[in-house]
Amino acid sequence: MRDKIAIIDDHEDSLELLREALSSSYDVETFSNASDALEQIKIGKYSAVVSDIMMPGMTGIDLLDEIVKTIPGLPVILITAFGKLDAAASSIKAGAYDYISKPLNLNEIRLVVSNAVSRFNHSKKLQLEDRTRDTSIDISGVIGFSDKMLKIFKMLGRIAPTNSNVLIEGESGTGKELVAKSIHLNSPRANKPFVPVSIAAIPEQLLEAELFGHEKGAFTGALFARDGLFSEADGGTLFLDEIGEIPLSLQPKLLRALQEHEIRRIGSTSTKFVDVRIIAATNRDLSHMVKEKQFREDLFYRLSVIRIQLPPLRERKEDIPPLVKYFINKYNHMHNKNVDSFSDELMEVLMKHNWPGNVRELENFVDRAIALAAGPIIDKSDVEIFEKENSVDSWFSAAPRKFTLDELEDAYLHFVLKQCNNDYSEAARILNINKSTIYRKIGRPEK
Repeated sequence: MRDKIAIIDDHEDSLELLREALSSSYDVETFSNASDALEQIKIGKYSAVVSDIMMPGMTGIDLLDEIVKTIPGLPVILITAFGKLDAAASSIKAGAYDYISKPLNLNEIRLVVSNAVSRFNHSKKLQLEDRTRDTSIDISGVIGFSDKMLKIFKMLGRIAPTNSNVLIEGESGTGKELVAKSIHLNSPRANKPFVPVSIAAIPEQLLEAELFGHEKGAFTGALFARDGLFSEADGGTLFLDEIGEIPLSLQPKLLRALQEHEIRRIGSTSTKFVDVRIIAATNRDLSHMVKEKQFREDLFYRLSVIRIQLPPLRERKEDIPPLVKYFINKYNHMHNKNVDSFSDELMEVLMKHNWPGNVRELENFVDRAIALAAGPIIDKSDVEIFEKENSVDSWFSAAPRKFTLDELEDAYLHFVLKQCNNDYSEAARILNINKSTIYRKIGRPEK
């Protein structure tokens, strides 16, 4: 695919001249005003921007300021009128890649744009190499070029060679198991088992036996002795997903296994040494659970020697384009399709979506789009667009943990009061309850 260039000028003749100069080498999109161009630039699809400085409304300098803030590193080439060298010098100080004076010299334009695009692509290549070199870690499957993800990759490179327990926190769908597997594969334990287990998927009455094993006859149905997951992971890594769901009654035994590296099968009188690294993950707020006496504080600190907070996709939207490209390649192969890309209009929709299901939701979307694709480019008219962003379902999906009804009611009550500047009468009107009910629920005497 060819590099894309955005050209902005309020004079049609200039736009056409620049298009003619650059369209043989690049995919060129033209705009007559900077505001419209900025919406498309923020999607992250361009390798360079060429803009006039003097335009009504948002000027070229205003556009440059916005690009520097939102997409640092994207080269911006500004066009200035003959003799306006002060404006040109100011643009360079403000972060422009270069400037071109009118009347336009087409050979000069081609050369400057070519150099800008080459530098931009080289910078992206170096960023990818830096990501791998700085982390010294195989992060295949974990996609991200945003600052937040690059910091996490560097952290993974430092902690992978250690034996420290790791707690990975983040909303559902952010890729916690992929990160855990990356840590394992880049550790000295890589040639030993990586054993994942979802705590929530195992009935409470069977969880202890699954983790630690049992002797024959230890309980009804135990027809033979069996090793547990700790034994299976001996020498390697045990990934405890949804650790916040582990019952309080089992937490002391898990704590002892972490502290002493010893386990005891159900029905056994002897202990067994196991060499296991624990990586746990949760979409719940364990600190809050500790305060609520729902999770042991000593176990929390034992699990969270290293804490990694994975950001939700809505906080790293610059990673959406490379993720889409990765998933297109993946599902082209799976569905025997030959999709080249998503249209700009569809990518714009994806960039504006809130992604309550995070990367998992994006992957499912791309999977469905590829399966239904009838041509090489998928447009927004070809796929089912998302439900309203402010739907209750989206809010609950994005919530970091599950709440009790009392917690939800209390949180919403205080939210409404805050929005009303503690005007109890207005809050009562919005909530459709009596003002005295608000006082009673928050434990205050009525005024």
